[in-house]
Amino acid sequence: MVTIPITANEAGSRLDRLLRKKLPLKTLSDIYKMIRTGFVRVNGKKAKENHRLAEGDTLEVRIDKAELSAATPGAAADFSDMSKTDFYRRNLKVVFEDKAILALDKPPHLVVHPGTNHTSGATLIDLVQCYMQTKKNKEPDADPVLVHRLDRDTSGIILIAKNKGIVRRLHEHLRRQEMVKQYVAICHGRPKQRRGVIEVNLAKTLEENAGTKMSVDQNGVYSKTEYSVVLSTPLVSKMSLTLHTGRTHQIRVHMAHIGCPVVGDVRYGDPGRDNELFKRSGINRRLYLHAAQITFAHPLDGKKLTLAAPEPEEFAKTIRAAV
Repeated sequence: MVTIPITANEAGSRLDRLLRKKLPLKTLSDIYKMIRTGFVRVNGKKAKENHRLAEGDTLEVRIDKAELSAATPGAAADFSDMSKTDFYRRNLKVVFEDKAILALDKPPHLVVHPGTNHTSGATLIDLVQCYMQTKKNKEPDADPVLVHRLDRDTSGIILIAKNKGIVRRLHEHLRRQEMVKQYVAICHGRPKQRRGVIEVNLAKTLEENAGTKMSVDQNGVYSKTEYSVVLSTPLVSKMSLTLHTGRTHQIRVHMAHIGCPVVGDVRYGDPGRDNELFKRSGINRRLYLHAAQITFAHPLDGKKLTLAAPEPEEFAKTIRAAV
């Protein structure tokens, strides 16, 4: 149990909004559930989410104190407290590990690394730092570095090198296009051909409200995606996609370009069809794009290695719902 005294600066705050501020690693649904089930009490009594707090109130929250101390892990040198949080347990999914690399199955809605549009809150690399610091057999020379990135809302396999020497070798594989990355996506509609290759030039723009956005532009850089339709319904298609280049938002732009935007894509997708599908099916709102598999030569022994992340359950639910 954690006790939080309400100060003059916090007086007048709604209960749910103050908890969001104090517990940024908790989702909004987590916080509402805690309030509803009595895990949160104001002056010893249950309260509703819209309750206005007063100076001198005492807020009691049934959580590990680590949820508070790990609230801003990006600014901390010690990530050990984060290992005790629900956020850590829910989001760290190790697929493979050896002395050179670590592979994770990244959930959707998790930022991989702090950037322009994400300056606070925990990221995937924070989770890795925590994992490396708290594991039983610590590796004192480990300095984890992302080998490649996934969009915040994309789930699936992601590689982390345990030191800069390893990441340099893997980046060479990327530059020589010797690292094969395969994705699965649920897209609206169906392409005219069951198999095909999309080759277009892409240009980057920076929009004030939307951030970085890519578009098809003959003056842009070359991009190539190979696709095949795994199965389809009257409304959606399940697509298998192989990247031959690694441009920002490449798959999402390519699918929209051929008239089959990825379901749940708020930047390049079709909000009308998304809303209709989500409303009729009750499926989770997310970007239905998943990094399913990655194949590469191991940076130490050169042997071919294929790592995979299982397809999320909601993908099959979406197909069943879209009939």
